[in-house]
Amino acid sequence: MPRRKSNFLPKLILAACPLVFSFNAFPQSAAVPLQHAVYPFLERLVTYFPQRALDLHAVPIDRAQTRAILLEAQAARLPLSGADQALLKQYLAEFTDPEVGASMPDRGERHFLRYEEKDAQLFVDLFGSQRFEVQRGAWLNGENEVSRTRAGVRFRAQLPPRLLLAAELSNILERGVNDSTEILQPGDGSPVVLSGQSAFRETAIAYGRVRLPWFEIEAGRNHFSWNVSPLTQLALSRDNQPFDLVRFDARWRKFRFVFAHANLRATQRKFLAAHRLEVMPFSNFLFGVGESVIYGGRSAEFEYLNPLMLYHAAEHLLGDKDNNVLTLDFSYFPKRGLKLYGEIFVDDLSLEFPIGTYFGNKLAYLAGAFWVQPFGWRTADLRLEYARIDPFVYTHDDSTNIYENDGEALGGRFGPNADRVLVQLGYQPHRDVRFVTRLHFERNGRGNLFQPHLETDGPSKGFLKGTVAQTVGVHLEVEDQIRRDIYAGLEFEWERLQNANFIRGDADHRRRAAFSLRVDF
Repeated sequence: MPRRKSNFLPKLILAACPLVFSFNAFPQSAAVPLQHAVYPFLERLVTYFPQRALDLHAVPIDRAQTRAILLEAQAARLPLSGADQALLKQYLAEFTDPEVGASMPDRGERHFLRYEEKDAQLFVDLFGSQRFEVQRGAWLNGENEVSRTRAGVRFRAQLPPRLLLAAELSNILERGVNDSTEILQPGDGSPVVLSGQSAFRETAIAYGRVRLPWFEIEAGRNHFSWNVSPLTQLALSRDNQPFDLVRFDARWRKFRFVFAHANLRATQRKFLAAHRLEVMPFSNFLFGVGESVIYGGRSAEFEYLNPLMLYHAAEHLLGDKDNNVLTLDFSYFPKRGLKLYGEIFVDDLSLEFPIGTYFGNKLAYLAGAFWVQPFGWRTADLRLEYARIDPFVYTHDDSTNIYENDGEALGGRFGPNADRVLVQLGYQPHRDVRFVTRLHFERNGRGNLFQPHLETDGPSKGFLKGTVAQTVGVHLEVEDQIRRDIYAGLEFEWERLQNANFIRGDADHRRRAAFSLRVDF
């Protein structure tokens, strides 16, 4: 769009917050939506220069970080396939904003509106998608056809020298879903508003960021996740709803420190505090340690608002009544194109009792490998993972302190008392086409995050004790960029359940097919 000289709404947005700092300008940029296709591409690139792994373990990352990784990949002359080289050029153009007063480059990102006022810039984008799903299986008593139509708008205003404002608003219209009641009360699940045969689900993100020479501060509503794998997150899932939070992020050479304090959606007041330190002692090895704590039934505690405070000590100072957890993880790059990673999630630990069998030792584990261009196949990537979540992980004797938000687990969604193996093959023969095939085998025992250990359960964990539900599944998908920023996709999924609903010998099948079309401009 051509640059406009006068427009009331952009002027109002740009004037909404004054320039509160007068130092030399530091770059500031908006978060990249978690569903953006650049994330798997960045993970492939980082296997070639591991020092950039510090950018990917706390997401969403911002546009400036994304561009820095892309520029480093361009300068390094990596052994990329032709498809990845073309993707690199496309994403570099997309994540490079024009200077104030300059025209948009020919291959740059397209915007619904671009507005400038002195040194400030405002970008407005519209996006939407249409998705049709057909599901079949005994669990549905036949078949179910669902239509999901999403429309939204996002804007980002860069206010020099150091301030950024960003927001994203969208609404999903669902037809064919099984919702029979509205969900509006906190703690009952993601909000749903019914209107006749339709259900509406809203998503709202709005935040501001200030970057200082040593760190940046963010306040507002946004997504927040930790992960060493895009498929499995034990501490903070990518599938979580956005949080109302304050976030602190500091980077220095081979160190990164992230802190967040968030308000959770629950029947009574409830908070999440989390901080994470990442260190890269060697050029191909990254180690991370993090703590998070769930507490509620009272106002925010200063001890948990302190980014540097050890939460284990803070919990004891506050009466040992909250739910504090610890995470340890690593990423190791033994050769170019290969990443090995692992994570241990410690909910509770008592070394006086057997770690493997005592119910009070509530642990979860993740181990995986990600290989780009496996066996010399230049257009492919391969991932193998194993994850296990012990019984009673995420649970707590006080229901307020369960490791959940609005009825959904904050961490792994397939447990507790479960494990699974995943194998995923990605294939990118062309810049615009990507295929993904995923196989998984999952075992689930009885129990859920709302069911804490009882005295009648005995001292043993009882991992996968009794009747175990087993699931074998195949997932296939293909997405084609039929035109710049216009994508069409097909998905097929098949699952076989043995001992369904923990009834020995009961079998079920789930089948799902989906077509999607999404645009962003």
